[in-house]
Amino acid sequence: MHVLHINVRHSLIDTETIKQLAVDYGLPGDVQCEILARGLNDTYLITDQHDTKYIYKLYRSGWRDREAILFELEAIHHLYKQSFRASYPFEKGNGDYLTEVMAPEGKRYGALFSYTVGERPQMTPANSEVIGATLGRLHELTADYAPERGRGFELDTQTLIDEPAAIISPVIERYLGGTAVKILHIVVENTKADLAEFDLDKGFCHGDFHNHNMHIQDDIIEVFDFDNCAIGYRAYDMAVSWWNLKNNYRNLETECWDAFLKGYLIERDLATDDVRSLPLFITARRIWLMGTMIAHDDVWGTNWINEQTLKLFIGQLRTDRPGDEDLQKLDENVLNGGE
Repeated sequence: MHVLHINVRHSLIDTETIKQLAVDYGLPGDVQCEILARGLNDTYLITDQHDTKYIYKLYRSGWRDREAILFELEAIHHLYKQSFRASYPFEKGNGDYLTEVMAPEGKRYGALFSYTVGERPQMTPANSEVIGATLGRLHELTADYAPERGRGFELDTQTLIDEPAAIISPVIERYLGGTAVKILHIVVENTKADLAEFDLDKGFCHGDFHNHNMHIQDDIIEVFDFDNCAIGYRAYDMAVSWWNLKNNYRNLETECWDAFLKGYLIERDLATDDVRSLPLFITARRIWLMGTMIAHDDVWGTNWINEQTLKLFIGQLRTDRPGDEDLQKLDENVLNGGE
């Protein structure tokens, strides 16, 4: 009888196995474990006999290699040593951060983190100022940080624009046709050309800094999910918060963004070129996120990939660049019935 070979893309490891992996960290007594969230990586909540909570993060196979994950963990440790409030990694008894797990789909790595108390901050001007100050402090504390590990990528135009655009382009063509692809390509090239005109600050970035990746308690922000951290453009790190306001809190965008900038500038100066580049990095964020979601359909599915969603995406890109003459000519061509 023929036996079909089964390929596994992303397995779910049961909680009993996670409890066994947690033994290496010397947690007191019998621990409890529950699945907290599935996503690009899997997150578990562990509670010890003293009701102290921890987060166990099991990284996706093929997403980040060992060196790249250690880059992340050592950067968080660098911040933790300077009293920056973040979910920080614990060492095992042997001094290592990571545990290697041979899952059906391949090698995965697990790490134990401190639990972040509080709740997701509501978007108010007061909270936005604290959030901005928190990012400013993160950037200031890593101004001279020289990582010993390689991350494998930077938050540059290749990672944020070129690579995701290559993933998006055939999907756009399939659903919307050649004109939409031309718009995407023009936006990509014009955005990169504009960014190249600026002398931009680069350094350690969180990479996904918005209110879904932090908790607040007693007006103190604690940050987690450094999964997209890397060396890159600091203005992009800031623009992610602006993008979040535009997408999810549009009625609060102006006052909360102004408050965010006020908080950031309390902690750190910002050069004129970095300020001027911020709208460009909103476009970059749109492209990066769309490419990431399309590439990982086992996380986000495919039901959302349709003509309406993709038209909205192209419309946002078009709105981001109202003054581009080559896009205006393309608009005229479409109105005149051309392709």
